[in-house]
Amino acid sequence: MRIIILILFFFANAGAVNAKTFSATNLASSAISEDCLDYCIDGVCFWLVCRFWGCTVKTTPHINHNLPDFVVSSYNEPGDNSFLEVQSLDFMPEIQGGNLSTKGKRANSSIKFKEASVIGNPVAYAMGKAEYLCKSKVDPYMPYYLSTLDAKMWRSGLSDMLYPSTWTPGMNEVSSNKNQTDKFLKSWGSLYPRNGFLNQTNEVKAAAVIAARGLEVVNEGGARIYQSAGCTSADCMKENGKWQMISPIQENSCSAFGVESVEALQDKVDEDGQYGWTAWRNYGCCTPGPGAFIGSSITGCLN
Repeated sequence: MRIIILILFFFANAGAVNAKTFSATNLASSAISEDCLDYCIDGVCFWLVCRFWGCTVKTTPHINHNLPDFVVSSYNEPGDNSFLEVQSLDFMPEIQGGNLSTKGKRANSSIKFKEASVIGNPVAYAMGKAEYLCKSKVDPYMPYYLSTLDAKMWRSGLSDMLYPSTWTPGMNEVSSNKNQTDKFLKSWGSLYPRNGFLNQTNEVKAAAVIAARGLEVVNEGGARIYQSAGCTSADCMKENGKWQMISPIQENSCSAFGVESVEALQDKVDEDGQYGWTAWRNYGCCTPGPGAFIGSSITGCLN
């Protein structure tokens, strides 16, 4: 645990890149967030320890917290990814599925188009090595989804035409409202169809919804080109998720998409349309114990 903290402390105090782009250094400094981690002890784990003179039952805490598993970006053109270490992935001709240039068509249009990428966060992998944190299920720098690789479906959305969410207003909306009607009327946009086009006049809202669509491909799959991350949205992320903006500004707290007002989003607009977030997923696990694992009892957060 000490080693992980020292690594994060080093990154947090290293020089930062400009606000528009970010690297692993920025990811590490942003990960030091109690609000996003949301750590708690929520139960007890039981271990059977046997010796020559008999067996005893030992206990360790069962913990619950979040990890910044994914770096999710949405951007206007291939190669404009604000995550520096993965920008070159958009220019690999052997994986590129065809480009759509929309320069000069966005400023006065309500129809937005953006690319999206979902990358395994190297900081989540490092944090998962700590004794009192659960192990992350993602691989560092793994491209779990690249819209440039899945270009035909990202531009057409054909693979989602049979999903009820594509045709039913109010289903899978990026919105903070619980009422079905309000959820639709006050929505930032729908998660389906999972393509790069969205009818949304607000630039930040459009970027957020398209980022969420990219992550939805990873979580829920379908007839798409993607890498599974071993966990569905229902299992690992609450409705609309827990997101932390990294670019164009770095935030120290997390929130769900669909919550912030238009006024609160004004300072987050990037003139070149480059946005990045870390998506935090929920984990529960037993801290290591002696002997053979018997089981656990989950009672809810105790702190």
